[in-house]
Amino acid sequence: METAEQYCQSSSLHGLRYVGDAHISPIERVFWVVSFALAVIVAAYFITNIYQRWEHSPVINSIAPAATPIFDIPFPALTICNMNRARRSIAEIIKLGSPRNPYNALQRRLLSDICDDTDFSSTTDANVDDVDKTSGNWSVVMGFMINVTQPCHEMLLSCKWRNQPMDCDNLFNAALTDEGICCTFNRVRRDLQFRNPRELSDLNITFPYPSADWTPETGYPEQDKVSLLETPWRPLGIGTHLGLTIAVDSEIHDYYCSSTDSAGFKVLLHNPVETPKIAAFGMLIEPGTENRVAITPVISHTASSLRDVSVAKRQCLFQRERYLNFYRTYTQRNCILECEANFTNQHCKCVAHYMPKDKLTRICGKKDEQCANIAREAMELRLANGAANLTHLNITDVPDCQCLPGCSELSYTYSHSSSHFSPTFQPDFDLNLNRNTDYIVKNAAIIHFYFTETLFPSRYKGELFGFTEFLSNSGGILGLFLGFSFLSVVEIAYFLSLRIFCLWSRKQNNVKSKVRARKKLKLDDNDKPVAVINNIQYLQ
Repeated sequence: METAEQYCQSSSLHGLRYVGDAHISPIERVFWVVSFALAVIVAAYFITNIYQRWEHSPVINSIAPAATPIFDIPFPALTICNMNRARRSIAEIIKLGSPRNPYNALQRRLLSDICDDTDFSSTTDANVDDVDKTSGNWSVVMGFMINVTQPCHEMLLSCKWRNQPMDCDNLFNAALTDEGICCTFNRVRRDLQFRNPRELSDLNITFPYPSADWTPETGYPEQDKVSLLETPWRPLGIGTHLGLTIAVDSEIHDYYCSSTDSAGFKVLLHNPVETPKIAAFGMLIEPGTENRVAITPVISHTASSLRDVSVAKRQCLFQRERYLNFYRTYTQRNCILECEANFTNQHCKCVAHYMPKDKLTRICGKKDEQCANIAREAMELRLANGAANLTHLNITDVPDCQCLPGCSELSYTYSHSSSHFSPTFQPDFDLNLNRNTDYIVKNAAIIHFYFTETLFPSRYKGELFGFTEFLSNSGGILGLFLGFSFLSVVEIAYFLSLRIFCLWSRKQNNVKSKVRARKKLKLDDNDKPVAVINNIQYLQ
């Protein structure tokens, strides 16, 4: 009790010294007790609100204070496809072949599968079962696609990269996509994109330049910061002259069947570590036009301090928090495509040719097309709405992919403009357009891909309330209502520990001192000399 009174009298907290003041009336002391209690309650209320904000909304999305230079990010990967699925010159030869010949019958079946042509898919005298079985063999299908599809060296008439004419074969490689065989620029090397590159379908892809192990989270390796030769390549500057310019040939005269209702090209800009889905998302390029595609990167970063915040609260995944079986780099699109591949394999016992897979997984043939399309639609509906009703697809067990965005991601948006070639158009000889002008005007398209700014803002996900902010806000509330500070904690600890110990120790010392004093007094009494007084006669 004595210690409590001493604490109240000497405490730095507002009002407590009146509580411990014995010289004021009891009513005054009760008033200050009630006032102090109310201040504690109000401060606790505000601190509870701060804690709830810290606990439930620890993340804030904002714009990064520093803009990102374009040299720190790669030029987008670019995939371009001719919408012509089969060249007429090859298709006519196949159609002229005898249906009784097993090889010709197989070619006719494959052509009908690619072009959805039912006119002659069943007109065969060969063994139907053998044809159906062979048409489902992926190596046969891929060989047929390579044979009937326009090759990259014919599609790409001329290329200019960073204001330098380049051999298109050194910039583009053939790639399998959901649109068929297309041509891709600036994708990372396969062994840096996939965990099992040797188990995937290959089109004899070659990379004449070294490739850096780039990811959206880590960026370029430190030793490659200044390299311009390693893919994915980086832009040198802004404007069409420092971007990529290509001239492409649609070969309209050789159209047999188109993937859409038009003729021309599909183009998609995408992250260099992602697999493009160009069939649904590609922009259309019309032959006979010059096109400008102004690129805008969409950059997202997350503060490393958010690693300690739960995934449910920050709503993104760092690279090492989600392992993908096929892709080396986690991005939301890679995660979705891998999840779609797993579900398609589970539902149809096969996967589409452009999906990631292992060597034991069968690739879907024409007979599996309906099942694969249903699986894809179910997956897309469930991704858009977790409570989507899929009963019309006879599917109920679509997995929850939980493909959150990556905490560091890079994607690209673009602005596309085009104009038809003028009547006085003359080929630009710098582009080496080795075709006559009439052919170019009818069949070719020129496309410029370029950046318009040297600096771009990036999205930044950081801490709205870290422990430091929580501590400072709570300290401000306590200081406002109670005059509380860190030394107030020391003061309380002192009176609850060291002060009590010192008082107890002092009392013990006092007791010991009194005991010693008593013992000494007793000893002194025992040592006093005893006087012997003889009888002395006093004179009367």
